[in-house]
Amino acid sequence: MVSDIDDTARLVETTVGNSDIREFVTIHDSEIGDGCKIYERTSIKKSTVSDNVDINAGSYVENATIESNVQIGPNSTVAGVTHELTEDGMTFRNDVFEPIVLREGVFLGAGTVVGPGVEVGKDAIIAAGGTVTDTVAARTVVLGSPPDQQRLRLDEWRR
Repeated sequence: MVSDIDDTARLVETTVGNSDIREFVTIHDSEIGDGCKIYERTSIKKSTVSDNVDINAGSYVENATIESNVQIGPNSTVAGVTHELTEDGMTFRNDVFEPIVLREGVFLGAGTVVGPGVEVGKDAIIAAGGTVTDTVAARTVVLGSPPDQQRLRLDEWRR
């Protein structure tokens, strides 16, 4: 496989293996492995993306480590940046970085949000539209968002 990087893509301080980068993608301060497919209008910052990862159109990824064979559905957000909240509120433009880790084989459905400091375990699935704010065990299916979120072991879900 030879890299196929669209002319409209913008890569800044980034290395890309043999991967496909589609139209209007921006990637800053990141490493992209081999066999990846990064689709239209995706933005990636300060992240490491391993081999054979698909990041679908309209997604945003920042301050994340993404292991191999991960699929991220369209319009998803994986954002490892937040702001400290004090009794005076939040300080304007004072980012706090809390890295995210998506382990091998993770699947994020369309419109998923993964918050700062979260680790999603190997082969876990976050259903479309779900929000994850704390660690997800390996081989877990997550449905919905807090406070009514459901988490089931993959073997239970398949029954």
